Formats: sequence, structure tokens, C-alpha cells
Amino acid sequence: MDRFDESFDQRQDGDYDVAVVGRHLAGGWLATILARHGARVLLVDGPQTPGTRPGETTVPYTTAVLELLAERFDVPEIGAFAHFVDLPPAVRAASGVKRSLSFLHHQAGRVHDPKHTVQFNVPGEHNECHVYRPVVDEHACDLAARRGAHLITAATVTAAEPTLDRVRLTLSNGTQVSVRYLVDASGTALTGDAGDDTELALRSRVLTTYMTGVEDLGEVARLNSYRQATPWSAGTVHHLFPGGWVQVVTFANHPEGINPVCAVTLSVDRDSAAVLPNDPEELFRTVVARYPTMAAQFRRAVASRPWTAANTSRRPLHATYGPRWIAVDRAVGVVEDFLSSDISVAAEVVHATAAALLRVLDGAEPADDALAGVARFQHKLLAYNDRMLASARIAGADFASFNAFSRVWLLWQILAHLSLKRACADAETEGSWAPVERFGDGALWFRTPEGLVPLLAWFFAQYEDVRRGVRTPAGAAQAIFRRLARSRFVPPLYRFAAPSARYYKFTSTRRIAMLLWVMTVAPKDFQRLLRRENVTGRRRPPAVAPAAERVTAAAERS
Repeated sequence: MDRFDESFDQRQDGDYDVAVVGRHLAGGWLATILARHGARVLLVDGPQTPGTRPGETTVPYTTAVLELLAERFDVPEIGAFAHFVDLPPAVRAASGVKRSLSFLHHQAGRVHDPKHTVQFNVPGEHNECHVYRPVVDEHACDLAARRGAHLITAATVTAAEPTLDRVRLTLSNGTQVSVRYLVDASGTALTGDAGDDTELALRSRVLTTYMTGVEDLGEVARLNSYRQATPWSAGTVHHLFPGGWVQVVTFANHPEGINPVCAVTLSVDRDSAAVLPNDPEELFRTVVARYPTMAAQFRRAVASRPWTAANTSRRPLHATYGPRWIAVDRAVGVVEDFLSSDISVAAEVVHATAAALLRVLDGAEPADDALAGVARFQHKLLAYNDRMLASARIAGADFASFNAFSRVWLLWQILAHLSLKRACADAETEGSWAPVERFGDGALWFRTPEGLVPLLAWFFAQYEDVRRGVRTPAGAAQAIFRRLARSRFVPPLYRFAAPSARYYKFTSTRRIAMLLWVMTVAPKDFQRLLRRENVTGRRRPPAVAPAAERVTAAAERS
């Protein structure tokens, strides 16, 4: 297991060991971990760090990664992000709960057809959430300060100059700072060539804002027409249409909630956006006006802040790292938060980056090798998620196709969640973190059931065939359902291969069915995943953050 040198702060070869540029969730988590292990950490914003992203959401897999961060790096305060009930009252009041993911597929000019709906309900033991970024980002940075990071709020980094033995940073107030290593998570290319990865599959125009006056979807798409649905606003709502989607995230959806805004994101193909109005508000209104149910939900909605508009992008691998620096998270590009991918990826990259930097600072691995390894992992991780979202966009042209897509996405999420929890248990048993460091494998950086990786590769190929016009959306959907029906490792907790099973709830009956399946016919490779807490819903005690009085002089705000 990791053993870190607690005397980093005694070294005199620079003002700081690490500068983390980007005062947001990922930057705060990374700074918290590094400071916890004695590194001298500077946490500061970059010159053009994008405004807070609205509507970040979690899924059970996200919680498994966050629990890994808490356990591996001994930072229980990060573990609190895995469970909404463990977050501070002020954070809970501003944020929302997430009890479901709802997908409504729309046809232009028609009221939404209830038969074109899929809803996944989050198992009751999970505490997924809608994190309100202005408050949550600040909370994450406060945690870093409590651990001893130097948090600067009155200046930003305007330039970075890597040299042979350090990186020199220039701040907007004229101050110059010397650091041994730079982690750029700012959204601006402080180092290297920004560029654009020509292999990016999903090329979208993404618009985000917070809105007031958004109608509760239950008032325009009444639940009595959707026989098995649970209240829409208790979770994340996705409106799908050919060439794009709208995501709606409600914050005041629980007794403690006092935040009146909803986070709204619109994503459309760049080709479609090219013939739409350039003004974000006009573009949004033009799109939703085509779909009567969406138009009704937003008829009284008003943006409470200016729209943020950007094209999806990703820097090529060679432009994301160099001697003594690495670009992560927002500095690598603009990605979509559809299917809760953004916050999960951020946590995964923090895990890899923190482990690598602590080895470097402890003298256990050369910096060039460690940073290059993290960059390659991040590139594979982003490429995988890009391919998943590109497949979702292709599938979204037709409800039957998206219905099939959603089953494989959910299966991947469930198996990744169970597999990661099993890998963490293996790490504890073996006394080594190797089971959760298979970063060369990319997105599935831990052991998964035999059959999952080939299924996903085949699945992506189906939608690539649809894109190229060699397979119809209906043909792809039928093939996917057939494959799910004959795959032995697909668990029976949901009817994955049944197109009509569009509402998913993990009931007590399903838990029993899962246990019987595991005890009788499940492949042995799957049986190893079913630890007691994975089926019963048990979890560790609530996380505890360090006391505020532990803030050191180095952690004071500047």
C-alpha cells in the first residue's frame, strides 16, 4: 500500500511542491489530497477558468471512485461527496438529490409520447446528488485550505514558464511563484499547444445556464400518463431529439432545498447549430419550440445568468503534458456532462494524478514517466467517454435505438461500480493498490467480468455502422437486445433484453433474484463481484471532515 513521506514541506527547492491551477471541484480534491500528505500546495485560478458548470450530477459509479479517494488517500472529507446526506447543511441546501435518470425522446411538432420514455431509479441505499457548482466548488477548495493548501482568491495565474528544475508562475497581481510541478486544470492552455484532437467523435455546440421559472415537468407530462414513472424532478431529466438533447437538473427537490434555479444544458450537433441562431438564447428558444412538451416546460423560464456557449474540444495527447507539468480536467478540453460523465471522469483523473504526484514527491518514480502515464490514461478515458456519448447522439435519432443504447450504458455503469468496489476490497486484502491502478487499460482500470469489454467494443461498432449508413437504427437496436439476451454475464436484476421494460427499480424482490442467480447460474467471474454490501446496500459510516481550526498559516486566503 502507499506510504508517503510526510516531510515534503521541509524541502527548499521552490516556493511550492505543486501548484494546482483551477479552483473548482477537481482542483480542490487534488489539492486536498496532496496537502494531506505534506506537500506544499498552491491552489489558484487561471486566467480564463470557465464559469461554473451547472448541473453536475453523480451516479453510483461516481460514489465508488470518491470512496476510493477517501480510503486510499485518508481524506474522509472527500468521501462525503459520495453521499448527499454527509455533505454540510449549506451544501445540501443549495444542491439537489438525484433519485432517477429520466429520458424522454421527442418528435418535432408532437406532444411527447409516454411510450418513448426510459427511467432508471437509483437504488435506495445510494445518495446521488445534483451538485450546485458555485457552492460545491468553494466547499472543495475550503477543504484543501483546511488541509494546509495555500488558497489564493485575489489573483489568477497569467503565465507559466517551465524550466529545467521548476515552473515559474506569474500572477495577475505581479507576483511570481516558483513550483516544482504544475497541474493545470484551468481551462486555459498555460502550457503546451491547445490544439484540437482530430479523433474527437462528438462535436457539439453546448449551451449552459441556470434558469428560474422552469415548469415542473410533472405539470406538462403528468405522471398518470406514465404508469410506472416516479416524479421527474426528483432526478435528472434528459429531453432527447434527433441531433441533440436538453438536460434539466432541479436543486430544490428535497425538504432542505432552498435553491430556486434549475441547471439547463442544451447540446446540438455543430452542423445543426451552424444553421441556427448564433445568439444562445435565440438558439435555445428555437430548438425547444419545435417540441411542444419541452416548449411548455420552458414557457416561463428565464436565464438567471448569461448563457455559456462552447464547442466540445479535446487537446491531443502530446499537448497535455511536458517536463514538470500536466494538463487535466478543464485544461484538456470542453466535454459534455450528459449521462453524468463529467464529474466521474474528474474523480478518476484526480485519483491517477494524486497517486502519481505523491510517488514523484516521495522520490519513488521519475516525474517524466509518472506524468506521461497519467496523460495517457486521461486521454484513453476521455476517448472512451467521447465514444459513449457519440453513440448516444447517434442512438438519439430514434427511440428504439436509444432504448437499446440505454440498457448497455446502464449495464456498464452497474458492472463498473461493482467491479471497482471489488477491486478496492482486493487492494485491502493484498496490501497493494495495484488492483485499482490498471491505468494502461483505459476507462476500465480495474478487473471487470469477462465479456464486458468485448460487448462494449461490439456495441460501439453497431452505432458506428449506423453513422456510416450500413445499418439502420432499428437493426442496431434489435441486434443489441439479442446480444443482451444471450450474454451469460448479464444479471437478471433488470430485464435488460426486454424493450418493453422501460422503468427500472432495484426492489427487494430484484435483490433476492440477484442473490439466487449468483448462487446458481452466474459465471464465477461475476460471483466474485457480489460482496455483501453490494447487494444489501450497507456502506461505511459517514465521513468526517477535519476541524476548521486545523487551518494553517499556509492555508490562509490571499
